[in-house]
Amino acid sequence: MEEAGAFAGIKVIAVTRVIAAPFAAYQLALHGAEVITIEAPGEGDPYRYSGDRDASLPKSGMATGFLAQNANKKSLTLNISAPEGQEIIRKLVKDADVFMENLRTGSMARYGLGYEDLRKINPGLIYCSVTGYGQTGPKKRDPAMDMAIQAASGMMSVTGTPESGPVKTSFPVVDYATGLSATIGLLTALFHRERTGKGQHIDVSMLETALVLMSSFTTGTVTAGLQNGLVGNGSGLGGYVHNAFQCKEGVLLIAAGTELRRSRLWKVLDMTDIYNDPRFATPALCRKNVKAMDEVITKKLASKNAEEWELILQEAGVPAMYVRTIPEIVKHPQVTGRNFFHQFDFDPDLGVNITVPTTAYKLSETPARVRTPPPRVGQHTNEILGNLGISETDIAKLRGAGII
Repeated sequence: MEEAGAFAGIKVIAVTRVIAAPFAAYQLALHGAEVITIEAPGEGDPYRYSGDRDASLPKSGMATGFLAQNANKKSLTLNISAPEGQEIIRKLVKDADVFMENLRTGSMARYGLGYEDLRKINPGLIYCSVTGYGQTGPKKRDPAMDMAIQAASGMMSVTGTPESGPVKTSFPVVDYATGLSATIGLLTALFHRERTGKGQHIDVSMLETALVLMSSFTTGTVTAGLQNGLVGNGSGLGGYVHNAFQCKEGVLLIAAGTELRRSRLWKVLDMTDIYNDPRFATPALCRKNVKAMDEVITKKLASKNAEEWELILQEAGVPAMYVRTIPEIVKHPQVTGRNFFHQFDFDPDLGVNITVPTTAYKLSETPARVRTPPPRVGQHTNEILGNLGISETDIAKLRGAGII
């Protein structure tokens, strides 16, 4: 018999879209929670239609960005700006454990669906709000996207090179990290409620998530007045032999940031006499002449491919990895052997095998499980409303009025 999951019996109502908040809800769904995602009637979550160069999946409302964090969920279409839609939310919340939303600060309260409104219906409710800047402060109502937060947080100011200028990451790192931040908040609140019976409001900020991701940098700034610049693949902390090096074929990232690791590297590269070079006689000189040192190392690495050097240096105890592409790493035995991805049976309507990520951790007793594929828009609307006692006739009326 399949394990029900650690959160079996937990009901989550999610008025969420795009990445961060849906990703947090997905973490609970992976462990058995019933997650009902509320989508706008008609098109649903806009992320269903975004991001793929191959237009066939977005046209079907199942773009890969949406697929990545919506398995195990049920989809209910609902116009929450209409009084009838708001009343359905209130009915859903009566026996819910978690309510999630990522609209602009204050929007849910204007609909009569804010935390103070819903806690009156369900005092044990855990209400999670995910926004760009949080529920308070001068920017609380500002719209936000991942790249905007990368710019606002200072993240871009330390990413890139002097030649490139500030650069964002190509993947939405702040969105996914915000989802994990929200998940930690949700788990903490659920644990607290288990002990006390009390619900609470969770206020998740994308900006503060970005600052947490840069904790060593931000702590250095506020504590010691340090300023970090654009160092590319080099160490931002004044280290050396910490860079990406072109090999005969491919690029190799070496992170020999300690003297022990550097001594192992010098031995492998036949460079044990490097400190006899007056440019590198002391650590201070090494840091001053790091570009020259990198050039010497690059010449040594030119004799072999990056993949060959990876094996040699790893064996010697030097952190070094060939810079792989994403198509290479997802097929690597390290990933496939740990069952990180879950693949559903072939979907004839989409023409693909839907494959989705699971979790970055393994639990021996209550593992994450993917049970059902990401839902189509409104796939479970009739089922969910029927469970609320709404008749088929009334469901038809709601659909005709554009409420669902």
